[in-house]
Amino acid sequence: MGRGLRSLLNRRLGLLGTVIFLAVAIAVIVVVAQFLPSKGDESERTAATPTATAEATPCQELDPPYGTPPQDFDYVPVAEDKRAQTVKALRLDEAEGKVDVRDVQQSSSKLNLGSLVGVPSKDPIDYASRLIASSQATGSEVQRAGRYALIPLQSGKQIAVGVKGCRTVMITAADPEAVKFLASAVFSD
Repeated sequence: MGRGLRSLLNRRLGLLGTVIFLAVAIAVIVVVAQFLPSKGDESERTAATPTATAEATPCQELDPPYGTPPQDFDYVPVAEDKRAQTVKALRLDEAEGKVDVRDVQQSSSKLNLGSLVGVPSKDPIDYASRLIASSQATGSEVQRAGRYALIPLQSGKQIAVGVKGCRTVMITAADPEAVKFLASAVFSD
């Protein structure tokens, strides 16, 4: 772990810091919603898709769904009201299953490093590809990093998008280095 990340994790935020962190996390989620393809315009979605897939490869559910968390971290399910707020902000469709939202929390300090949003799908690769293609269609310079992609946001922050089992996974954090740290852990195997 980098020196800056350790410093961030060892700091005690207090009530004000926690409130600010949550406000930034919600703002990042709202910005991410701008990059999701809308349900209504099928022609726009197909135009943004680089290639068509002939048939979806069946995915395999994983247990645990996001793999083993990094040392001294846990993937903690959020309260239902926060989960519902995230689903609404991102305009996610739960037709193929309940969207899973978890905070990545340091076990020793209970500090939240970031959030994981798992969108279940029969073809999560297609969903992730469409999300990435729609970001590229808006002019975003998407960076490929192993088994995931980093999508820059207008705020200067970024999200990681990849596939884990039968879910398209989006990872957000206030610190871009934390996004990379979490993405490398989630998408490592």
